[in-house]
Amino acid sequence: MKDEDEAIRKLLVPLMKEEYFVKTFVRADKLHQKLKTEGYLSPEEETIKHPFHPDIDVLYWCKKYTQEPQIFAAEVKYFRLKDGNVYPTIYEGLGEAMMLLTFGVNYVSLWHLFDPEIPSEIVSRYRDLTQNLINDTSSPINYQSWMLPELPTVTSKEKPPLTALEAVARSMNELKLSSFLTSVTMSLKTNPLINRWDTKIMRGIIKKYYRMVK
Repeated sequence: MKDEDEAIRKLLVPLMKEEYFVKTFVRADKLHQKLKTEGYLSPEEETIKHPFHPDIDVLYWCKKYTQEPQIFAAEVKYFRLKDGNVYPTIYEGLGEAMMLLTFGVNYVSLWHLFDPEIPSEIVSRYRDLTQNLINDTSSPINYQSWMLPELPTVTSKEKPPLTALEAVARSMNELKLSSFLTSVTMSLKTNPLINRWDTKIMRGIIKKYYRMVK
């Protein structure tokens, strides 16, 4: 994979799109400007003071919901080797994830993807440092990480397995997929800013743009 954008488009979106509505690289300023131009914003929404940054790497919500969906946002960092060094740096993404709380989503996650070329000891160090930092500071950010081979693959359900070994491999992959889909929505820490007046306005803008049920 070349970068985060490619990893999101080619790995994460195909895994998620069957269960969730998935929007990537969401620019809140574009959403706001389009709704404002079309006259769909209230006076409070038109004049909201927000930097509209950062972009939301992955915005998603379950396809099955009543009244109003739970909205999830994830900041994604893809670690790979660049000129012999791990890129990006370990601290990148934490600040962006914190800012996503101000968009009024229910849950914010930081996802780390690790290229297989990165030595396992570095992966363990990055995972432990990030998880401990989030846990020990009681951060509301939800942290998850995957080595790229750990992610399940998207397979055609119409094509039958040809051998017993292929059938076992498919079953194991389906279990991995089920576990992955559950992990991105279940048992997450909620956004502590969800009831602030300004985050409610930002949430309202997102809901209007994507036509979520009120």
